[in-house]
Amino acid sequence: MRYRFRCEYLGSAFYGWQEQNEAGKTKFVTVQSALEEAFSVALRAPIRIVGSGRTDTGVHARGQCVHFDFDGELDPFKTERSINGLTKRLIRIRDLQACAPDFHARYDAVSRYYQYTIFTRPVALMRDFGWECGSLSLDLGAMEREAQAFLGEHDFIDFCIPRNDGKSTLCTLTEFRLERVNDWTCMFHIRGNRFLHRQVRAMVGTLFDVGRGRYPEGTVKTIFEKNFKGERTWAPPQGLVLQDVEYADY
Repeated sequence: MRYRFRCEYLGSAFYGWQEQNEAGKTKFVTVQSALEEAFSVALRAPIRIVGSGRTDTGVHARGQCVHFDFDGELDPFKTERSINGLTKRLIRIRDLQACAPDFHARYDAVSRYYQYTIFTRPVALMRDFGWECGSLSLDLGAMEREAQAFLGEHDFIDFCIPRNDGKSTLCTLTEFRLERVNDWTCMFHIRGNRFLHRQVRAMVGTLFDVGRGRYPEGTVKTIFEKNFKGERTWAPPQGLVLQDVEYADY
């Protein structure tokens, strides 16, 4: 039988989502490997899980979706409690339920929704969950206007680290909105059908360069047209959260 659930995790505690076990190298603890170990203990059988997508080292999640197969019945409530007790408060799962046998956490996703937080003053308490830019002055209006250039379908090959796996680098973004949370916090809301490796961090880094006056408005279009020359900033991972993955029925 196939099951699915949502999970949130503290990205800074893991080496990304995907399990790593390269020959001759130490096996790092990833979110995937930690969950598989917990489920294998709780259900007393080897369990392989499939997530809606990968998150990089340091990137957090609140709404990652996962599915797995288990030949047997399980009590969703008791299993959730067991998993949450085994993952040392670094991962929390919820909404565990049986689903259609052909449901796929990755391929059935309609859209992904990310949030990226920037602090425009020095912070201490929340610096692990946002990009602390110190006292650097940012033109948030310019960043907000520039973000609109990402909307629609584009080839994001120049806003990612290509995996060279032969897959398309076309993505469609339906939302790229800047919210001013307070006088010193702003949050980007980013939604699209799919995202490439480090794409969000590349996009936010470019907006940051525009906001601090390093590059003019119109830079995103210049990059898409492959007419840009210069160094670019990559936004750090801790400000990024996979907030939700949307499906037709979940």
